[in-house]
Amino acid sequence: MGEAVDQAQKQRELSKEALAADLDRLEAKVRAELDVRSRLRRDGPRVLALAGAAILLVGAIVLLRARLRRHPDIDDAAAVSLEEVAAELREIRQTLERQGKGKSSLAQKALLRGLSAAGAAGGTYFARRMLARQPAPGDEGKAGASAG
Repeated sequence: MGEAVDQAQKQRELSKEALAADLDRLEAKVRAELDVRSRLRRDGPRVLALAGAAILLVGAIVLLRARLRRHPDIDDAAAVSLEEVAAELREIRQTLERQGKGKSSLAQKALLRGLSAAGAAGGTYFARRMLARQPAPGDEGKAGASAG
């Protein structure tokens, strides 16, 4: 019976050694996965390539959106006053009236009237946009009171 006990102890020792070796392997594997430097050495080029591709893609999207924008916003520095728009419209109307006093065909008269109407409509639209961009006199006090 002593032989069976010795054999069981040997078996237990061998199992302990196998478990210790498995534990050491597992610990080394976990440390390797958690080691940032080794992961960076291993996966660095792939991460760098993906980051570069993402930057190029975002840059291309921004560039295309800027180029293909149909209605770019009007700069505040380029905006003109309502008086300047009205003066320009009066000048266009006077030019059209001077040209319309001579002999002209029916098609020319219709074209000039259409251009005049289009100019007036465009001026009205532009004036409305300018007025919409300017804050109302009562809004400045309300904005300061609500901010405080």
